[in-house]
Order: sequence, then C-alpha cells, then structure tokens
Amino acid sequence: MSPPDQPGIDPRSMLGEFATDLWFPHYRPVARGPWSMHVIMMVSARGYWGTSYEFDGSVILRGPVERGATSWMSIVPMEIESQEIGIAAAHGHTVVLGLGMGWCAANVALNPAVERVTVVERDPDVIALIEDLGIISQLPEQAAAKIRIVQGDALEWRPDAPVDSVQADIWAKFTEPQKWADVRRMQENIGAASFYFWGQEMELWRLACQARGSVPRQFDRGEIARLAGASGLPLILPDWTDYEDRIAAAARWWTPREQGWWDVMADRAFA
Repeated sequence: MSPPDQPGIDPRSMLGEFATDLWFPHYRPVARGPWSMHVIMMVSARGYWGTSYEFDGSVILRGPVERGATSWMSIVPMEIESQEIGIAAAHGHTVVLGLGMGWCAANVALNPAVERVTVVERDPDVIALIEDLGIISQLPEQAAAKIRIVQGDALEWRPDAPVDSVQADIWAKFTEPQKWADVRRMQENIGAASFYFWGQEMELWRLACQARGSVPRQFDRGEIARLAGASGLPLILPDWTDYEDRIAAAARWWTPREQGWWDVMADRAFA
C-alpha cells in the first residue's frame, strides 16, 4: 500500500525538549470501527523514568475498554521510554504482540539485528487503520519488507518458526492483576529465546513489594535478577548501571498508591 496523499503530522515536531533516536511515521486523524487516531495539545508530560518534559502535543490512538473508550497508545515520553529496552534488544525473528500505532513494530524492523518481524494483532479494525495511514510503507523499503502482520490473539497465537525475541504490549495499564499470567501464557505458546513486555519494570517492582509486604527501601540489581529468574521467563534486562534506580523512580508515578496494591488479585505462583 502506498502512503496516503496527505502527509499528516510528524509527532517528533511536537516533542519539544524530549529527545529520542526512535523513528516515527506521520499520522492524521482517521477512524476504523471503534478505533480512532487523534492529535491533541499538551504542554507537559512525565517520562517512564519519572522526568517531566515540556512539549507541544501528541498523537493518540483511542479504542474500546470495558466501560467506554480510552487512550491505548500515544507518542509521549512515557510510551517512548517504556518501549526502548525491547526495541534495542530485538534480534533475529522478533514477534511484536499488539500492533498499536505501528511505530514500535516499525522501530523493531529498523533494528539491524532484526531479520524478520511478525506482528500479531487481534482486532481487524486496528490493522485496517494502520493500513489506511500507510504506516509500514513510510519505512525504508528494506525495513518494511521485514514486517508481516497477522490477525490473531496474542494469548493464543503460535509461531511457524523459532522466535528469538518478543516485544509484548496488549494492556491498557502498566500494572494489571493478570499480567504475569498473560506473559507466561504467551511464552508457553511461543517459546521465545528472550522476552520483554510493556510495564515489565513495574511488575518486577510488584514482586519486590510482595516479597517484603511493603514498598522497598532498597532495591538492587541482584534482586532484580533474582525476581526475573523466579518468574521462569527469559526476560530481557538491560545492562544499565542505574536500572534499579530508574525502576524505583518510575514506580513512584506508575504504580498504585494504595497500601497492599501488590496483593490485590496478584498472581504469586511462578512456573
């Protein structure tokens, strides 16, 4: 499919003081079924790691939830920073679970270590919306050729070839009661060599809170490795020297404030 005649809006032009090396397609207002793309004005927003940035606006994807509609994805510092680890670690045959706005899968394809990208999206209207916008065709030809989008349920889909890495984002919130169960179910079906999921750091923080019965006063890299190992999943952990500090800073903003939130319908059992 060729890019639309209308050039649309470059989201990078609205990011203000926030800087990133990731690629973004142009967007325009469009709708398919219950899903719609919007451009909104904003003056500031917080990044995933807690820093607040001034900028001008964002492009957002709105879609259905149990009661009404909500923003499922947007091009803001929080969304960008929370996808960077998985994008950087992608390699070989990478599976992206959840198409969203298409820019995450596109950046995975732009990673030179990636040979093939399979995107699994449950909703045909989301697939059609991304096709209407010509997101994939805005990529350089070599990167676009890596991508195959398939309609399927991320919790049920099974690959037809070995998978080297997974980037999963099918949730509306960073912390959700069933998220660990969802991720383990995905991995049981896919058997990937490595796995990163959206909000992974906040779910590791949840496990640290569960282990103590309170918010951690100290949190170190060794504990992160132990918690990741206990999950039974081949989780991708960056080699950043300040990773534990970033997680603790992010948790102040992106986890619930209620005491004991980590135990509400929490899944403690690991494979």
